[in-house]
Amino acid sequence: MRYPKRDPNTTTPPQPTINYHLQTLYLFTASDLPTFLLPTTLFGLSAALSGPLLTHTTATTSTSLFQTLLRIPPTLILLWTNLLLFTISNQRSTAAIAEDSANKPYRPLPAGRLTQAQATHLLLVLTPLVLGIGYAAGIVTETLLLMVVGWMYNDLGGCEAHFLLRNGLSTVGYGIFLAVAMRGMVCGVLKEDGIRWLVLVTLVMFFSQHVCDFKDALGDRVRGRRSAPIVLGDGVARWSVAVPVLGASVVCPAFFGLGWASFAGTMAVGGVVAGRVLMYRDVESDEVTWKLWALWTCVLFSLPVVKNPEVLCGAWDVVRAAVCPGGAWPGGFKGVAASGVAMIVEGKRMFASPSGVDNGTLSVIGS
Repeated sequence: MRYPKRDPNTTTPPQPTINYHLQTLYLFTASDLPTFLLPTTLFGLSAALSGPLLTHTTATTSTSLFQTLLRIPPTLILLWTNLLLFTISNQRSTAAIAEDSANKPYRPLPAGRLTQAQATHLLLVLTPLVLGIGYAAGIVTETLLLMVVGWMYNDLGGCEAHFLLRNGLSTVGYGIFLAVAMRGMVCGVLKEDGIRWLVLVTLVMFFSQHVCDFKDALGDRVRGRRSAPIVLGDGVARWSVAVPVLGASVVCPAFFGLGWASFAGTMAVGGVVAGRVLMYRDVESDEVTWKLWALWTCVLFSLPVVKNPEVLCGAWDVVRAAVCPGGAWPGGFKGVAASGVAMIVEGKRMFASPSGVDNGTLSVIGS
């Protein structure tokens, strides 16, 4: 999205549009949406759908399930506004702009979409707004804690400190975000097992989240940041991610007492992440590995629903009852399903064909 075209008969430069400003806000958080915001929301949703497993409520009825799904949009707003506040604070310093010029030049400040002073003014407006949103949602304590952690990380130089302190602050922040997601999605009180699950996942983040540092090593050196690959060396740092990923792939299913199929699922995705961390060491591969790590966290976060699959069966029954009151799927639906599969296969063949019109790929966020 660009500035509107300038009229050659006027001397006043065109003003940015509302869409331009909205895109600027989006770009502050763009790289964190698929790897942070969506997994965090999934964590809260899975906890809510676990019913009596982690909470004192149940989501097995159509009414409670519908209420849980209705809580997704406000939870996303709550999480995203807090994330936006953190990312603006994190990206507005001179050192951060220099780092992003090397790692993420599309971000608003290195791209010249706004100045450091304008970013500061934006923070002055957003801070009370985000606090007000947290108050309205009944999550003001967690919102304040996120602000404190963000202040320590960004303004007190926690992000520049030794990687253990940096990981510690990041982990505390991640854990609070997970708590916000759970508070936003759960229509009740967490059980002790729910709190233990939150603590376990937070520990997993502490021991594995520096997987994102490999792709940013160049910018971190420019900034003088003491990230894990710089302090430990590339080889040791990679092992310090691979081993915890494999360990967590075993511990997390064991926490819920799941069977071999769940272990196989978490180990399959975790094994890919661990293998890639050790074998592929260029920037592009590290970017892909980081995204696969985020996918792996989604697998872990969905384990409560795997333990309590009745809620998914209940949801399926609700859909079937609404579409087919008689209880049986009519033949027409089978035809539609078969046609849909055929269209997918044929579409895939056409896009893969050398004679196709467009063989390009579509991505949500540019790397």
